[in-house]
Amino acid sequence: MRARLLGLPLLGLCLCAPAFADDPSVQYPDSASAAPAHSCRELKAFKDQLHKAIDAALKYPHALALHPLVGVTSVAYDYVNGSVEDVHLTMSSGEADLDRIALAAVKNADYAAITSRIDDERIHDVVIIIYDNTGDPDNADVKKGKKQQDAAESKCDG
Repeated sequence: MRARLLGLPLLGLCLCAPAFADDPSVQYPDSASAAPAHSCRELKAFKDQLHKAIDAALKYPHALALHPLVGVTSVAYDYVNGSVEDVHLTMSSGEADLDRIALAAVKNADYAAITSRIDDERIHDVVIIIYDNTGDPDNADVKKGKKQQDAAESKCDG
């Protein structure tokens, strides 16, 4: 379809444009958004680096180690030009401390340390953080969190 539109005579395009020119509800695509700037593989590799930076920023207080606790927290955010915006919970662990720690890790991760950066587009991502100090490999919450994490990592939003 696009190739046919580009082949139209200029006069034909000019006749159509004025009907929409004053309509603010019509969204005109800019040439930069016509083709993705990065491949799916590049975005996935970059998101893996984001997740490693977030994992490195997770700081659990010693008091949490004193009693068995399990929690799965999901945090959404937008990565833009080396920093994050719109950081918010999409799934609570049910434990306020774990949710607070997960949000802080996403906000405070060292994104500047990521060497192969993608700074020319907004990247929406969701990270699933699983906390389990019970030592129980059959814990249903942990299995559910890992299943969600595996499903999210196998997708390519590219």
